[in-house]
This record gives sequence, structure tokens and C-alpha cells, in this order.
Amino acid sequence: MIADVLTWWSRQMLDLVPARFARPDPSAVGALLVEPHPGGDGVRLLRRQSGEETVLGNFALRRMTMPDATGVGVPGDVDPDDAAVLRAAIVSAGTREGGRFVLLRLPAGAALQRDVTLPLAAEAGLDRVLAYEMDRLTPFAADDIFFAWTVLRRDREAGRIMLRLSLVPKAPLLPLLDTLRLVGASPRGIEIPAFVNAGASTDPNHRLRIPLAHERTASAIQERRLLVAAGAACAALAVLAIMLPFALQSVAASRLNHQVAALQPRVDAVQALRRRIAGSTAGGDLVATERHRLGDTLEVLAAVTRVLPDDSYLSDLTLRQGQLTISGQSPGAAKLIPAISSDPAFSAPAFSAPVTRIEGQNTDLFSIRAGISR
Repeated sequence: MIADVLTWWSRQMLDLVPARFARPDPSAVGALLVEPHPGGDGVRLLRRQSGEETVLGNFALRRMTMPDATGVGVPGDVDPDDAAVLRAAIVSAGTREGGRFVLLRLPAGAALQRDVTLPLAAEAGLDRVLAYEMDRLTPFAADDIFFAWTVLRRDREAGRIMLRLSLVPKAPLLPLLDTLRLVGASPRGIEIPAFVNAGASTDPNHRLRIPLAHERTASAIQERRLLVAAGAACAALAVLAIMLPFALQSVAASRLNHQVAALQPRVDAVQALRRRIAGSTAGGDLVATERHRLGDTLEVLAAVTRVLPDDSYLSDLTLRQGQLTISGQSPGAAKLIPAISSDPAFSAPAFSAPVTRIEGQNTDLFSIRAGISR
């Protein structure tokens, strides 16, 4: 199901690409064209380069006569001399494995065509559907023809897709195809000049292309590339989804470290003031009395730091008249009351406001009030 969805999506994306940005067919720019003679006794070679065609010559392909079991002569293999001449011409034209495209060009009207209507759901596998339905749509079996199709229209409301099916029988072409493969020029497809507006004239810029059985069509290659790109995008999104929480946690930790560093000078100033007060004899008794009555702020801060878990932090701390009020965030606010009660520095801790859960962060907002033990 995922492959079908990706195939459908890739075709929709291809339909949105303007024609001027679409990648041209390489065979329309450069190719070696093989035209069979009407009598079947030879071929004409043409070279297409930058859209211009040049005739390379006509080459005979005489077949040697071999007697059968009854003594009657039947056509056999191509004459070796003719095959050698054709091979030399192909080599001089620069054709080699992975090089120039080789196309078998047939005369206009050589292809049989008919319009076909199929369910829209069949678009994801038109080659398989047409091969399965070929004996119903045409007088031929799928293994006996070369065929291709062109999408004419998609009717999404009716759930139908209209195609133009083009086919060429294999049997008359098999001897020539075997000969071309023997001389090192395996055709990648069949090219037929297309009629203009169903008239009698043809336009060289309009060509019908029918792939051979072993060839993957350009659209299939593009769809495969889009499927690979879509798979890579899905993999990238999965990696991003895994790494994003760790990145956010690292950013939050870095932000807290900067806040602690910004508060450090104030803490140093308070500690210096405390040392001066402790070392001064003037007013020592008054300070000691008030500290005993209200509680030592630094000791209370140290005790709060000691009892709170590492994953909890405070946003507010108030010490007034021996009553401590702390507010902040913690993954488990309910566990803070037992932790504070276990320390002898505090008495009767309780929540001073309802605990609030922060959606999407697994964190509770809390506010706790406790007495200071003297």
C-alpha cells in the first residue's frame, strides 16, 4: 500500500512539472536509427545528433539458405560477410555498451492503436494490468507483442483513466532483432513516426516510442527515482524525530547554565556580606537573634537544594516570618512533599496551590509552603 501511495504521489508531482523543465528523452537528441528495408533483405542506418539525422548507408542482410529435413531450402543465419560490414559501420558510428541509443524505426502506421478505459486504481501498475488484459483488449497475447501506452485523460469523479494503447507484433521483427544483437547493436526501443491529427501526414517531431521487453521506460526510471527520494525524505524525518528531543534538552540545559552563571556574582556578593556580618562584633547578638527567629536564609537555601531532586528546579523562593514558599517545575511534584518532610530543617510542608501539568513536557508546576525548624 505504501509503494502504491508513493507511486501515485510521484506521478502527481511529475504532472506539476512544467514541460520546459522536464528532462528530454535522450534518444530524441542522439541515437542510431535502424530502418529495415521493405523486403526484409537489409537495413538503412541513420545517425541522430542534436536532433539532426544523417544517413550512414544501406546494408544488405542476406540470409543463407539451409535445407530442412525434407530437403527444402529455408532461410538460415545472416551471411557472415554482411554481418561483418554492418558491425563495422555500427562501430564507426560510435555505438557501444552504455553509449548511443539504438532504436528500430518502423514506417508510419506500423503500430496498431486503440483507446482503452480502465479503473483509476490500475494506474499504479498499468504495465501489469495491460499485460493481463491484453488478450481481451486485442487479438494478441502480451508475450507476442511490444506495447506502450499514453494517458489521454483521468476522470477522477468517475474513477476512470483513458489510455491509448499502441502495439507492434513481435514475430516479424524477431529475426532482425536477433541479427542486430549479434552485431552489437541491441535496440532499446521501437520508434514510429506519429500521424498528425489522425491525418495522412506525419511530423518528425512527433514520434511514437514503444519499449522492448528488456527496457525500462523513462517514466518508470523517473518514478523509481522519486520513490527513492521519498524514502530518503521519510528516513530523514524519522532521524529528525529521534534527535529533536535530545537537541531541545541540550538547548534547555545550556540556557539554565547561562542563567546560573548570570546569578553567580549575586551569590558571591551575598556570601561576602555574610562573612562580613559574621566577623563583625557590632550587632552580632541582634543578627543572631533575628536569624534564630526568622531562620538563616543561606541554610534554608542549602537545605532546599539538598532535598530537591536534580531534575527539579525553582522559579521562586520566599522566606518570610519563618515560612518558606517555593515554586517551580518538577517531573514528579507529588514526591517533593515526602522529600521535604524527611529533612529536619522543615516542618509541615504542603502544597499551597494545585499542581498543574504542562502538556507535551512531562513536567508539573508546583507551589509548596513549609515552616522552618529553629
